[in-house]
Amino acid sequence: MSLRRALALLDVCALDTDPAGLTAAEIGRRLGVHKSTVLRLAAPLLESELLRRDTATGRFRLGPGALRLGHAYLSGLDVETVAAGSLDELARTSGCTSVLAVPDGLQVRLAGHRSAPGAARTSGRWPSSVPMHCSATGKAILSVAGASLVERTVAGGLRPVTSRSITDPGELRAELMRTRRRGFAVDDRELDPDIRAVAAPVLDHTGDVVGALAVVAPASRMPAAVVQEHARTVVLAARAVTRRLGGAAGVERRPGGATEDLQARRGA
Repeated sequence: MSLRRALALLDVCALDTDPAGLTAAEIGRRLGVHKSTVLRLAAPLLESELLRRDTATGRFRLGPGALRLGHAYLSGLDVETVAAGSLDELARTSGCTSVLAVPDGLQVRLAGHRSAPGAARTSGRWPSSVPMHCSATGKAILSVAGASLVERTVAGGLRPVTSRSITDPGELRAELMRTRRRGFAVDDRELDPDIRAVAAPVLDHTGDVVGALAVVAPASRMPAAVVQEHARTVVLAARAVTRRLGGAAGVERRPGGATEDLQARRGA
């Protein structure tokens, strides 16, 4: 019980946004315990430097020990390992092929995929690397990457892969703005004439984009009308991976407008 309370105390301090920290009385009110209990629980946390206490104000904040633990945790993470469970869950719940892609220069590289039981193995039709500008995962990554990557992508040439690929820089920038606004990207038969995909970006603890999760299916099984249904599942999965990588999952946004965006852009 004391260990649980001590961990709860750390959570209270971690979630507080006041740089000055919290008094023992404030922590006690949030935990529902007396100030004396807070001081008792805090003693070993102070010794291990998980907490620090200002000598002048007596307020508590997280200490350097918490930072060391955080660094130790983050150093052992890689997006492929962290995303494995989400790939499995996405394939199971969506009935589609789930994909993890990571940035690789001006391409995105297929880093993992799962096929739902009975689903068409669409991922087998993909090359190991695909262009950023005409894939859902690439556009998801570009939507939250720095402007320099977008400019380098444009400068590299927006070569068409299918008749529906975006080749105009202005259209690509508009598409990335829509993607950033709604939180997910759509590949509307731009990489393969028979395939649609929905993707959302994954961020690390520094806020940098390190990949994207997607669900992929034949267009006949993912008509424009159901893209939005898959979008929320993909967005929530990407946010979960982002949290496990130590990143901020961002403001909750309700996926919407995918059908209208597709129809407006390409007459889907």
